[in-house]
Amino acid sequence: MHANEKFVRDFYDAMARGDGKALASAIGPSTRWIILGESELAGTYTGSDQIFDFWKVVYKKTGGGLNLTLRDVLANDERAVALVDVTGSRDGNVLQERQVVEYEINDETFASGTFIYERPWVYDAFWN
Repeated sequence: MHANEKFVRDFYDAMARGDGKALASAIGPSTRWIILGESELAGTYTGSDQIFDFWKVVYKKTGGGLNLTLRDVLANDERAVALVDVTGSRDGNVLQERQVVEYEINDETFASGTFIYERPWVYDAFWN
């Protein structure tokens, strides 16, 4: 297994466990989370404070967060692509979407993550 594949898999395992310390160690002060789309959550979040605040908003709005099921990871020395199934509920609406995330990785820290949904209009409608 490539080191960046393991890094991404370990990150998703840490999310599933709610291991904030492990999550924080993977996010540097200049890490960018780029959420594509037209939803109220779309935008760029930079650094651990903004990224953790983003996760708190997701957790609050969904009453416990989204369930992320990692399907596969493709990786090389500079980046990894994660294929993820995302499920969650909010105000009686259910989200079941496939997500592709392109991560740029530098020395076991995310430089960036760009989050792309298979059907962005469904994702946007869930949040708006």
